[in-house]
Amino acid sequence: MYFLYMEDVVTIQSQDITPFNYALHRISTHRPWSFSRHRHQGVFEFYYLFEGELTHHFDDQEIVMKEGDLLSIKETDYHSLTGRGFDFYNLILPLEYWDNLMDSLHLRELFEAKKIEGRLYTHFLRDEGSRILNDLEQLFLYQKSEYGDILLSRFLLSLAAELLGPPDYEEKKDQVLPLWMKTLMLEVDGRMGDQLTVKDMSDLSGKSPEHLSRSFRRFLDTTPSSWLNRQKMERAALMLEHSNTAVLDIALSLGFDNLGYFYRLFRKHFGVPPVVYRKENAIYQGF
Repeated sequence: MYFLYMEDVVTIQSQDITPFNYALHRISTHRPWSFSRHRHQGVFEFYYLFEGELTHHFDDQEIVMKEGDLLSIKETDYHSLTGRGFDFYNLILPLEYWDNLMDSLHLRELFEAKKIEGRLYTHFLRDEGSRILNDLEQLFLYQKSEYGDILLSRFLLSLAAELLGPPDYEEKKDQVLPLWMKTLMLEVDGRMGDQLTVKDMSDLSGKSPEHLSRSFRRFLDTTPSSWLNRQKMERAALMLEHSNTAVLDIALSLGFDNLGYFYRLFRKHFGVPPVVYRKENAIYQGF
């Protein structure tokens, strides 16, 4: 069994998982549900909620998970859980395995930067969440097998890529972006070709335009429109360097129907017109 009962503490120990590299549980219920205060020993774990709502009661805070949320639990955490009408996966890894993975792939510093109160807590949009759910379903079926351990390595690398995301923004050193801003940025990144406005960003985030502007000023020291334009210019520069897509097609793919405005904006950001930028920076000069 995975659980050792000790008064109000339920412990999962790493030796309960070995010789394999993980255990994965799926918990689903439509009735009120609770799990008593407990901690785990020698393991690192993730919760991924793909339906309903689940509350973690820690000694230092309370976290309410909603659909698409992923949360990590520290080895030292004591917590209880309550909820109803939910479906979640609980992935448990030996702490030694997790530490070795972080060190061998040089991911520790990057993961640490994403933590709040020592816990990794983030949200995935529908498409990203569907990929994670599909991977977890496979891991569930093939646990306690060498094939499952191979799938685990692939899943954790994919998860790292999803969590870290593209380097589209720089947070101030003393600030941590709110979850809703990270979610908005990923949403905008996937709709770069749309002619999005600040009003659209406000609607997507569920925040007022004033709140949106204050938050971008506070956390990124820029305005929403300036941030959006910078993202588009960075994407245009990438396409100029690494593809032979015509400048007009690049502009159209990024939502610009006015080529002159695209040229002016690009020159403002990079100091030269798109054609000159490509000539100076393209990997293959035949572009």
